[in-house]
Amino acid sequence: SDPYVKVSLMCEGRRLKKRKTTTKKNTLNPVYNEAIIFDIPPENVDQVSLSIAVMDYDRVGHNEVIGVCRTGIDAEGLGRDHWNEMLAYPRKPITHWHPLLEVR
Repeated sequence: SDPYVKVSLMCEGRRLKKRKTTTKKNTLNPVYNEAIIFDIPPENVDQVSLSIAVMDYDRVGHNEVIGVCRTGIDAEGLGRDHWNEMLAYPRKPITHWHPLLEVR
């Protein structure tokens, strides 16, 4: 597997911006020590969320989705808790492990 992470800034179901990490070659246990930064005006923070997809890079065909998770105001459980913690401590990196869900 050659995984990478694609993070999309979402608003009302539409993708506004996207960023991705480097691809980690030949590993099933990648570690990413990378910051993903989006500039969001404070008045718009309650309208956006992050869609996070772990992808398997494929040089020949389509990149395959390994799993997804979401964080933001409309997320559930840990995704919402992580978002609220980020809002409580602006400009401080907040890290959490998130379980990946299958794409429906």
